[in-house]
Amino acid sequence: LEYPPYCSQALPAGGSIVELTVRAFATQGHVAHVDFLPWARVRAELRNGNYQGALALWPQEIIEEQLIASRPLFYSQLGFFVRHSKPVPFQHLSELRGQRVGVVRGYGYPPQLLRSGFSAEEAVDDISNLRKLAAGRFDLVLLEQQVGLHLLSREPALQKSLAWQGQTLARIPLFVGFAPPKPGRPDWAGVYAQGLSALFANGEYLRILQKHSQAIP
Repeated sequence: LEYPPYCSQALPAGGSIVELTVRAFATQGHVAHVDFLPWARVRAELRNGNYQGALALWPQEIIEEQLIASRPLFYSQLGFFVRHSKPVPFQHLSELRGQRVGVVRGYGYPPQLLRSGFSAEEAVDDISNLRKLAAGRFDLVLLEQQVGLHLLSREPALQKSLAWQGQTLARIPLFVGFAPPKPGRPDWAGVYAQGLSALFANGEYLRILQKHSQAIP
């Protein structure tokens, strides 16, 4: 998925999770082929058996797609982005009833957040939601903090008008998810786990995170 700063076509080596994944498989003698697709397409391709895994995924997405999760690679701080000119202070999510909140179609948001009473409106991706927020079409956007800050850093006009609201609503682990192994086929989740262990052992895991300026989870 396009999920910068963790994975993106625009980042060196595809981002930290992509580089970790490619290198983990390489330690086990495998070449990982990574394609970037919209989330709805990823789900369809997984269900059709055209891919053996997907990254980066939240727990709800792992459950919905019946995948085998890797160890957590990072943790997302999920919360709201708002307009500087129109902050939305609150103590409890129930106070947001009637507020228009931008979400991405098909993302595995924690169900308790979506049931809290605000009006969730879908778009195709996070940057579309931020642009709609700046244009006043949403009151808030539900988004992972580092992803939102990264996207805003690439669009100065948005960065001037939007900000992280300040409250973390959920701390969500990010995984690589793998399809269950088929008879006679490799257990790719197991191969990946062995590869990550090898990267830890030889120090490459930490070097990759330092290269991408990210902390070890």
